[in-house]
Amino acid sequence: MRRLTAAVVFMAILVGIAATVAVLRERGGAGLLRIEQSRALASKPGRVVAAAQVEAVVAQAPEPVVSARRTEPARVHCRAGGGGVLRDPWSCTIRYRSGTAAHYRVEVQPDGHYSGTGTGRIQGCCVKAPTLD
Repeated sequence: MRRLTAAVVFMAILVGIAATVAVLRERGGAGLLRIEQSRALASKPGRVVAAAQVEAVVAQAPEPVVSARRTEPARVHCRAGGGGVLRDPWSCTIRYRSGTAAHYRVEVQPDGHYSGTGTGRIQGCCVKAPTLD
């Protein structure tokens, strides 16, 4: 009889410990996860492609004149046309030292390649596209 009583008490203690562990594990679960995600997003906002990154690669486009008369870009300006990480399409204007201006509609790909149409066609690589760290 004593063994049966000891076994019942032992089983009750095990069930109580298992229930306590389950309750404590569940207590901070989803709410705590939401709080941590919010904190992470607030401290590290999502990054997007910056105009300076697109301007740096578009500036490599040659002046749309005969190669013997080409000059270096004097000013490059790009404006984002959309939202999201890539902010496509970009409207870019390149002013060359000769006074020639070239206008392009540029699309950036997630892998960093870009292509543009307008005064001519341009394409290349590599716009530094944001990544998840």
